[in-house]
Amino acid sequence: MRPLRSLTTKASGIALGFAALLASVAATAQTYPTKPILVISPYAGGGGADAVVRLLTQYAGTLLGQQFVIEPRSGAGGNIAAEAVVKSPADGYSLLFATPLLAINASLYRKLNYDPQKNLTITAVSVTGPYVMYATGNLPMKNAADFIAQAKANPGKLNYGSLGVGTGPHLGLALFASMAGIEITHVPYRGFGQILPDLVSGQVHLALNAIGVADGFVQQGKVKMLGFTSAKRLPGFPDVPAIAETVPGFEVGGWYGFAAPAGTPPAIVERLNADFVRAVNMPEVSERILKMGLFPESWNRADSAKYFAREVDKWGRAVKAAGAKVDE
Repeated sequence: MRPLRSLTTKASGIALGFAALLASVAATAQTYPTKPILVISPYAGGGGADAVVRLLTQYAGTLLGQQFVIEPRSGAGGNIAAEAVVKSPADGYSLLFATPLLAINASLYRKLNYDPQKNLTITAVSVTGPYVMYATGNLPMKNAADFIAQAKANPGKLNYGSLGVGTGPHLGLALFASMAGIEITHVPYRGFGQILPDLVSGQVHLALNAIGVADGFVQQGKVKMLGFTSAKRLPGFPDVPAIAETVPGFEVGGWYGFAAPAGTPPAIVERLNADFVRAVNMPEVSERILKMGLFPESWNRADSAKYFAREVDKWGRAVKAAGAKVDE
């Protein structure tokens, strides 16, 4: 039997070692950041998402006292970017620009080299925004209830365009059809710029996209806004209903945030969250976000993580409704 003194000495050594580790982590968090922070984005430069990440990191970087460096790594539905961050050191110097792709991929891909919920820590969800449900002006309808009635009277004869299999607009409308109990045909495109002319001509009957992308055609009556995919009506559009008024519980949309490798010290994650919240609340930032048809969010780290968990569940139901799976 080992002497009691020896066991006590060993236990004391372990306790001192653990205390030293905690002190080291605390000291690291206090001095963080000491160098530029890399943000890996799943999108190519120049688009709306790129504008959002650069806006957020510009102002958060000023608060942190360090520059954020944006590195686009598009491809594989966002998985190339996510895997790069998962494999990075968990020290707060490598972040993922997180979007619904991260939540969708948890169910869409049969095989992933990472687990979005286990291998990444959601640091902040800074911006959210609903889609608009656009319909062709060639059909006699004013809202989602009218579209559902048309679809039930003509099963399988109406269609919807999307940005491709597994994208938010595809899965969002598949979930809508499932919850509304209708049958509509999916027509994938490479971009909304291709969908819009067909929506105007009536070859495509329905599509989801951001606020403002079809304003000219909406004003001319060639495209109709049937509603927003938010839970409630938007303050700036009191006459445009929420789809949830017709299909209770239906809510999908886009969001932008940041994720760090799992194991990143909590103090660093909290620091990042606090400064992203401060940045998004700056009038010059929040006003620009609102002009994009998006909404600034002030969620703490815990609320951001809960939101992401709900997104994983919701998009999982959408993937199931669409019957969409991607092999990798």
